[in-house]
Amino acid sequence: MEKKKKQIRLDRPNVVGAIHTEGGFSQTSGIDAAEVRVDLLPDAPSRAAFAQVACPIILTVRRQDEGGGRDWDDAQRRALYGKYLPKAAAIDLELRSLEAFDEIVDLAREKRRLVIASYHDFEKTPSLRVLRRVEAQGREAGIDIVKIATKTESPADVARLLELQASATGPLSVMGMGTLGRASRLLFAKAGSVLNYGWLDQPQVPGQWSAQEFGELLRRA
Repeated sequence: MEKKKKQIRLDRPNVVGAIHTEGGFSQTSGIDAAEVRVDLLPDAPSRAAFAQVACPIILTVRRQDEGGGRDWDDAQRRALYGKYLPKAAAIDLELRSLEAFDEIVDLAREKRRLVIASYHDFEKTPSLRVLRRVEAQGREAGIDIVKIATKTESPADVARLLELQASATGPLSVMGMGTLGRASRLLFAKAGSVLNYGWLDQPQVPGQWSAQEFGELLRRA
């Protein structure tokens, strides 16, 4: 097993660079962690590609209806998580997929990897009641970091996520997508969001900064 590159700290905001192209593997200096999106890469990443990453790795293998890029079934995804887990400091699974991936979650805990449970709403920011229920589900499952990403189209959407963040009962990552995505991500990071994502090599989704630019803005803010 390869030696892990440090650990992801849970006591401060981290800038995470999303690797979704081959070029992203070589652009990880100066950030806190890198998310390897196996489902978006054109080919299965090699040992040499992982060796280029200069920071802790978050391993993510999403299915298409979760925002992923491949039509893989759960068995294929479980195999990929198992294959690449030794190279990762953390794994990211959708909250609704936790039960189907309980063996992978147990393996990650056995190997002392962090487990991130994600919730995405690409259409809106739900009510505070719904958001708090999502966070509670993650805590009850014993997850290390709950990650919530919603579409932020109004100041009220941003305020709702900030209120959720202010009352969080454990490590929480929040981020906006859409019209107020870029502005809100910096605000959430300054307010204590644990994982704050930017792109590496090429933009990935609307509302993201480049990881290096985001890190510089966060340091200066």
